[in-house]
Amino acid sequence: MKKILPYLHPFFFALYPILELRNYNITYVDSASLVRPMLLSILVTAALWVILRLFTREWQRSGIITTLIVISFFSYGHVFIQIESVSGTMIRHRYLLLTFGGLLLLAGMFSLRWVKTPHTFINFLAAAGGILTIFSTARSLQHDLSVYQSSLASREMQESVLQEVTDSDVNLKPDIYLILLDAHTSEYALRKEFGFDNSAFTGQLKDLGFYVAECAQSNYPVTNLSLTSAFYANYHEMPTLFPVYSSLVIETLRSQGYQVITFENRSKGHFALAEDLHLARNQMLLGKVDLTGGLSEFEITLIRTSFLRIAFDIPQLIPWFNVESIQKVEYYEHFQQTYFILEELKRLPGMDGPKFVFAHILVPHSPFIFSPAGDFFWADDPATGYVSNVQFIDSQIVPVVAKIIEKSKIPPILIIMGDHGATGVPQLETSEMRMSILNAYYVNERAKQDLYETITPVNSFRIVFNSYFGTSYPLLEDMSYYTGDMNNFTAETLVANECPALR
Repeated sequence: MKKILPYLHPFFFALYPILELRNYNITYVDSASLVRPMLLSILVTAALWVILRLFTREWQRSGIITTLIVISFFSYGHVFIQIESVSGTMIRHRYLLLTFGGLLLLAGMFSLRWVKTPHTFINFLAAAGGILTIFSTARSLQHDLSVYQSSLASREMQESVLQEVTDSDVNLKPDIYLILLDAHTSEYALRKEFGFDNSAFTGQLKDLGFYVAECAQSNYPVTNLSLTSAFYANYHEMPTLFPVYSSLVIETLRSQGYQVITFENRSKGHFALAEDLHLARNQMLLGKVDLTGGLSEFEITLIRTSFLRIAFDIPQLIPWFNVESIQKVEYYEHFQQTYFILEELKRLPGMDGPKFVFAHILVPHSPFIFSPAGDFFWADDPATGYVSNVQFIDSQIVPVVAKIIEKSKIPPILIIMGDHGATGVPQLETSEMRMSILNAYYVNERAKQDLYETITPVNSFRIVFNSYFGTSYPLLEDMSYYTGDMNNFTAETLVANECPALR
């Protein structure tokens, strides 16, 4: 190890920023999302070290310079953001570049000319990099372990909550589809806030047999809280997000022989359902790791916090680094993946059931890249872009669910909902708009009798299970908390339902 460790310090510093960025956003980034950026970082660091070795003709000093460059590369964006947050104004990149360049030049000259025996400095870099990487890895593993432990605690809790299902004939159970249209607001909110009449879409759903809750609201304004509460069919009563795969919904369906099917999307790592089948447009390594698709949200964030941030703020500074092209790669992958989900949904009724299908479609959520006709385009105005995304996804969902209904041997259960209202349109952001959602149900007549205009997602599966599986879950009071803080679900954060249909 004494011989190997001095040659690892550039790679420690190439991995640490990626691990630590994951830790900062750990609720939304799973470990599989780290594989591609970590591999690329290691390969680029190795290539840089080899190139510098050709100039210095010495592995040790070239390794020191490589580490200094890697540290500068990954820290640049963070320093820029920190200065901006403290001063309130954006520092000019030319000044920060000169500062970083000067410090890097001095450090390089110091390591080449004045350090006679670099072993001590190398040992320091190896120890510092190793400790940082180990501690950062430990934090990630601690989170993953806590999620696992939470799942065990959740299962124990569910044992006292789960009710016995009366019908045990697997062959008679309907397929269940939860189609989440991220950030899809209600018809009345679209009309009030955006001046857009969406009644044709809800009318088409009703013609297919859907019940549309015209005054539905979300229970929470953010995806992780909203959807987790829907899967647990309960409100968050403690500052812990139990994993979805141990929720009341998943535990009940698995006990009844349901296969769980999910789709890859742009927001990798949001929810772990321990699915039986994970469908993705690109080939997935071990069913989880995407090595060939477009950039993820995490990877774009990694770029923005590195030296490459300057390409976002000053595109002409690095002519060969086309930010718009990089953004289009990320967005176009999202564009193609959305179409993949829509097409695959039509094929799933042909699979042997019963199955629970969770399709988290990140539309009409930003980025606003869909024209009403379904073409790829950039929307300059967020409000116009949001409406355009709504028009696109609404035109696609109707034929999708019609095909699912047509091809299903047993009438399926279909829930089409928004996890929260419109987002990405700051000039129209209100608590009412943020909480108002699309919420539509294709269910049997018994379930329809229990549905009502103001239903929130926390009661969706309570009604479904009571109507189909013979359970007797009581309906909870419908409450909408306008907060993402798990310690602040108070009366002050409640949002009243002001839907005109209630007046």
